[in-house]
Amino acid sequence: MAAFMRVTDEQVRRNLRRQRVFRDRQNPLDAYDDIDIIHRYRLDRMTIISIIDIVQDRLERPTKRSASLPASLQVFATLRFLASGSQQRVIGDTLGISKASVCRSIDDVINILCRTMTNIKFPTGDAETTRTKVGFHAIAGFPNVLGAIDGTHIPITAPTTDEHLYVCRKGYHSINVQAIADCDM
Repeated sequence: MAAFMRVTDEQVRRNLRRQRVFRDRQNPLDAYDDIDIIHRYRLDRMTIISIIDIVQDRLERPTKRSASLPASLQVFATLRFLASGSQQRVIGDTLGISKASVCRSIDDVINILCRTMTNIKFPTGDAETTRTKVGFHAIAGFPNVLGAIDGTHIPITAPTTDEHLYVCRKGYHSINVQAIADCDM
């Protein structure tokens, strides 16, 4: 009788294991048209493709498992999070990945982009850092500031080609500009 119970318990444990679920993940570039992509990710198709090209070599992980997360899906999860500010679980449900994968993807993609961007330079040496902090303190009384950042939409006349790419969320034609300045502007 004990041997029968042991077999039954082992069968129950085997049956309680979670089955692996392979979700059908679609590529948002194939699923949406240009306007929907801009609404969902705040970037156009070509910019998203260039971001994927920049980070792809560093994001792909060698794995012995059957289905690693492609770099493109990691970029889409990151861009969707940055564009919408939505919860990671919601983004994961939308893209067919787990919340933990979304969290890891956001961290990895942002770190890679920060390391590869060379057009933003913060003070590095002690003398330069001190000079910048003192300069900002003299301007506005803020201690320990190394830079100021702001973004704005600059209104433009509607272009004749790709006009829809220049319409901001408020409905007028503009170019989105982000600027970073030190104490010397």
